[in-house]
Amino acid sequence: MTAWPLTHTLNVQLILLTHAHADHVADLPRLREETGGDVFTPVREAVPGAEPIDEGKHFRLGNLEIETRLTWGHSPGGVTYVVTGLARPVAVVGDSLFAGSMGGGNVSYRDALQNNLEKILTLPDETIICPGHGPMTTVREEKRHNPFFAGKL
Repeated sequence: MTAWPLTHTLNVQLILLTHAHADHVADLPRLREETGGDVFTPVREAVPGAEPIDEGKHFRLGNLEIETRLTWGHSPGGVTYVVTGLARPVAVVGDSLFAGSMGGGNVSYRDALQNNLEKILTLPDETIICPGHGPMTTVREEKRHNPFFAGKL
């Protein structure tokens, strides 16, 4: 039998910001200091100490491939990170899309909707979507049940 609590040692190499809203970056200095990870931020949303990246940037981390897609609308330069090399693809979408909802078109509702349709919901149906808030979902689930996309796919 294993004693609790279990401890795990993580080797954080990359900190990938989906956007620069305060609720997503407030503790970034401490996270960076404690992990030593390299920090990347969307080019349209500067964050002190983070390297700006644009759509199309690719990262390789072990067996993982990470592609950057511009999914702005909720914020000026929001990005989605599509991770392949796992059993199923994963899309880390920040606040672009939530389970059963949208992240809000604070900057441009029209562009937020279009980017979600073209750059997230065109991923394979089995892709796991990891929003910045709330539960995870899948592309299949959102295409079938998200009221913001009904009749648009």
